[in-house]
Amino acid sequence: MSSGADKVIQKLQLQKRRLKQLNTNQANVGAFKNVPEHSPEELQKIVRWNEFGTDKIPARSFLRGASARNRKHSWKYTAGVAVKGVLKGRLTGNQAYKLLGDQMADDVRHQIDIIGPPNSPATVKMKGRNQPLVDTGGLYRSIDEKVTHRDH
Repeated sequence: MSSGADKVIQKLQLQKRRLKQLNTNQANVGAFKNVPEHSPEELQKIVRWNEFGTDKIPARSFLRGASARNRKHSWKYTAGVAVKGVLKGRLTGNQAYKLLGDQMADDVRHQIDIIGPPNSPATVKMKGRNQPLVDTGGLYRSIDEKVTHRDH
């Protein structure tokens, strides 16, 4: 028959094993999903040009902007929910990162929806609308999460 202390130690060891799962992976968000409008190489150029700007394109930082807007609230809250799920045995570490990654991807897509500055008049005339970062919609649809192994 095990004592109360033995049961506490067993529970703590279980919690430790569950929390160790969180040390092996990480959530990443970016233009990962294949879309018919753009090759992966084209998407990476589009991301870089818009994230940092060019001589002719103003920077419209949808990745860094989403991070600055959401990391202290939305992402912190979702991470807390995910860790509690792991501690209670309802989520694996991988599922916890998937949950967080999904939230991050949603927030990046929202940032694309609200980004500024507005397009130039010439761009509006060419596109027929003033939606920065949206031409074919390929960039928006390419935003996805990826859970990867963390390098230590």
